[in-house]
Amino acid sequence: MLQRLLLTGLLSGAVAGVVLTLVHLTMVQPLIAEAEVFEQRASAATPAPKVDPQHSHAAHEHSAAIAQETWSPVDGLERSLFTLAANLLTAIAFGLVLAAGFTLYGSGISIAQGLLWGGAGFLSFSFLPGLGLPAELPASAAGDLLTRQAWWLGTAVASCAGLACIAFGKSIIWRVGGVLLLVIPHAIGAPHPEAGAVGPSPPELAAHFVMVSLFASAVMWGSLGAAAAYVYRRISESQETGLTEPHRT
Repeated sequence: MLQRLLLTGLLSGAVAGVVLTLVHLTMVQPLIAEAEVFEQRASAATPAPKVDPQHSHAAHEHSAAIAQETWSPVDGLERSLFTLAANLLTAIAFGLVLAAGFTLYGSGISIAQGLLWGGAGFLSFSFLPGLGLPAELPASAAGDLLTRQAWWLGTAVASCAGLACIAFGKSIIWRVGGVLLLVIPHAIGAPHPEAGAVGPSPPELAAHFVMVSLFASAVMWGSLGAAAAYVYRRISESQETGLTEPHRT
């Protein structure tokens, strides 16, 4: 069982990670690069603070230390490889989650069912959390990072539990409880930046980025669900065949 779970997560995650990277590089990355141009222009337009000559040496050392800490991959092949690595790790992690769900479900998983599971993953980890915290371009105005992360995680967990109650609940009480779990995080509200805070990127670019990011996530979850169902089913069939075949001496 453990072997089946790990192989399903690794293989399906590898497929979905590559697919996500292709979509990211062709549709998402150009928008990020465009936003970074606006970010650099805004930084260049900001006047440098006046520094006391007596403290200029210390300020220079402090700026150099900050520059060393804020490392980022070089544009081109290096950035693409880091993107691929991050997408593979993310997709494999989600693939393991799907494989665990298949194992708990206990029945044969078809490709169509895998797509449904992938759709549930998209709703739980992308669409529903994105209603409160949409994808953000570089230097976008945002609320406190820790608060946003806590809200996103709570929303994702509540969405998973809510959809499970709706899909597998045996009574109306379970289904109503599932709907409440979907609604509660949004009733609480996601943390947002202060009123009037805006980033350097145009709102049209930010809106386009949100839509493209959701599309990329949907493609990833669709390919992950289909690949996980296929791999899980093939491994299950091979294991069952191995158990039923007579041993030759």
